[in-house]
Amino acid sequence: MLYTMHFWDELSTLQLACIDSRTPQLHQWLAVDRARPSTILTLWQADALCGYSVMTHDRISIAGTVVDVATIRIQQLEQDVAAEYAVELAMTQAGAALEEGIGIVLVHGHVSVWSPFGFAPISFDVRTTWTGSRLFSQPQPGTTVVGLGDAVLQRHIADMARARPTPAIDIVDWDYPVAQNWFQLYSREGQLRAAAHAEFNNQMVVCRQAVVTDDAAAGDLVDALCATYGAAAVDLRTGPTHPVTRMALFSGANMSLHIAQPDSVLAGIIDLPTMLTALVPVFRARIAASLYRDWVGGVRIEISDERAMIMCNASDVSIIDGTREAVVRIRSVELSALAQLCFGYRSVSALRRAGLLACDDTELPLCEILFPALTPVIPEFRR
Repeated sequence: MLYTMHFWDELSTLQLACIDSRTPQLHQWLAVDRARPSTILTLWQADALCGYSVMTHDRISIAGTVVDVATIRIQQLEQDVAAEYAVELAMTQAGAALEEGIGIVLVHGHVSVWSPFGFAPISFDVRTTWTGSRLFSQPQPGTTVVGLGDAVLQRHIADMARARPTPAIDIVDWDYPVAQNWFQLYSREGQLRAAAHAEFNNQMVVCRQAVVTDDAAAGDLVDALCATYGAAAVDLRTGPTHPVTRMALFSGANMSLHIAQPDSVLAGIIDLPTMLTALVPVFRARIAASLYRDWVGGVRIEISDERAMIMCNASDVSIIDGTREAVVRIRSVELSALAQLCFGYRSVSALRRAGLLACDDTELPLCEILFPALTPVIPEFRR
């Protein structure tokens, strides 16, 4: 069968009418922040719609530095369309994202389907369950609100995420075409202290995303969730270094940490220099805080068809082409290993032990400083 792919701005009037009659909710994705024609890619056989893929331009925080990523949110194919077209749609959109300066693509899928194209798991499954009566005997007074997250609230949430970064991975803004309910905790003076994307399920509050101003707000947030929903327990899906998780652990919560399942959040590096350039602020901070803060030299990363150099000059870091001689070489890096290095899912030494990259023993300390293990947790983004 012959299929053709068309971005939204390439669709004919007849094709748009077909979409409106079959999937009228699809065009809502054009209303999210930073939407563009490449946000929606459609698959056709003649004039029949056979599938589509939605990609959004999102922002995440890696160790406090905001990084742009392209996220494949939804993919839908007709039953008689081969599953390989899901990857083809995604890679076509990834090419468009690269032209816009984005070199990292996230998907939610099965490892066996995506790994041949360099995608790899980059998120752990963390669940912290707290069943105590209260976190604090005297929580700070304030008010709570449960409501849709409008543009003003989303800006406040994004500002709070930037102001209090964790050592791992956080969502800065994660847009949806339909506003999501947020649990909001305000101070007595009317200032937003905490917000959580939570839902009540089977006598338990499940919290998948949260931002707080301080540890006291983190503790009060869990208290307020229990009191508002009448829940017997709170199930936190936030990362192990998240302040809400830490405060729950201090109060006797139980945490379970699992590696990613076969069907999970995966990342692919579309372009090596673009990815490294996005991480330059992270590299600078890590080098400046280490024993290598006065080191001068280059760290060359070599994949099958591309090379790039992380150039260090006394804590000043830049990315240059990889044709020059390097003091340190991370050699023969598999694309899947590159994605996991970027997010801190596995350390350099762990990937070397697995045979996914090569470097000398004497080079490991510097490489581990540039790419430390972070225990990342990416909340589910499919909608």
